[in-house]
Amino acid sequence: MQRRTVLLAGSALLTTVLAGCTDSKAPTRDPQEVLRAAREKLVAAGTVAVTLTGPEIPAGRNGVVDATGDGQLSSTEPKFSGTVSGRVNDVSANLEIVAVGEKAWWKFFTPDFTPADLAAAGAPNPSTFFDPESGIPALLTQAKDVKAGRQAREGKDILTEYTGTIPGSLVKDLLFLGDGAADFAATLGITAGDELRKAVLTGPFYEGTTGTYTLVLTDYGKPVTITAPQ
Repeated sequence: MQRRTVLLAGSALLTTVLAGCTDSKAPTRDPQEVLRAAREKLVAAGTVAVTLTGPEIPAGRNGVVDATGDGQLSSTEPKFSGTVSGRVNDVSANLEIVAVGEKAWWKFFTPDFTPADLAAAGAPNPSTFFDPESGIPALLTQAKDVKAGRQAREGKDILTEYTGTIPGSLVKDLLFLGDGAADFAATLGITAGDELRKAVLTGPFYEGTTGTYTLVLTDYGKPVTITAPQ
């Protein structure tokens, strides 16, 4: 009986100690604080590699299916160099694109780069993704009703997922898709080092359908040189 009493007392003490250890953990960071830190980390990096994948494009519409390349963040002259796959004027193609500020060049069934009027083609200028105020960093500042969620692995990183909504106006500015009014569901994956690694947006990119675009960011701050084609 005495031995049982000692064991019960020891068990109670262990439970108390463990509870004390749990309570001593640092409080969870505010989600908006995390997103602000991730925005600052992205802008400070100056360059980043991006991969974008999206839904199938409905017949008769222009849009981007996927893209990969490098971007330079700048408030005066953001830049992009990479490959974009999609549909332009009912023609599906893989395009090499260089964008410097408001100007863009592409290899659209040509061996060399030629000037591209992306707006006339109903396509976004990829350089806009790298404007610190209105590009990818805006996903972190304009996200609403943000809540911390589960942890998930992305490559070698363990991400904490933050869920919320993104204004349709931002989606329309970036992708030339949506009506600009409906909000989009967003899941933002942030590393322990406050890097935005993954952004998943779901909503009415095309009228009458719901689709998902996934953006993955890597190689923060790697040396990149992007110049206008000669």
